[in-house]
Amino acid sequence: MPDDKTIDESWKEKAKAAPEPSSPPTPPPPPADFPSLVASLATGAFMALGGDPEGETKDAKPDLERARYAIDLLGMLAEKTKGNLTPLEERHITAALHELRMAFVEATRRA
Repeated sequence: MPDDKTIDESWKEKAKAAPEPSSPPTPPPPPADFPSLVASLATGAFMALGGDPEGETKDAKPDLERARYAIDLLGMLAEKTKGNLTPLEERHITAALHELRMAFVEATRRA
């Protein structure tokens, strides 16, 4: 039996020298661009309507006020950026607003 003064502490140095377990690198976020902003606001509105952008509905009760606010934000953004968008950006926000407004009318009918 080793006496108390000869305890092997080399494991501490081995633990310090061991590489940290690596986790997969986190990919960088996508660039901050206009379509991402529109998609973010539209997703919030769709979720407030009780569904998701892919059209799958949830059992959650729609929050029509929150949905209306998100749709109004997108509408304000469309108005303030009018004439400053690329044709693709213009189509993107116009399509998102159309889909959201139709979904809002349908959610209002169901409520």
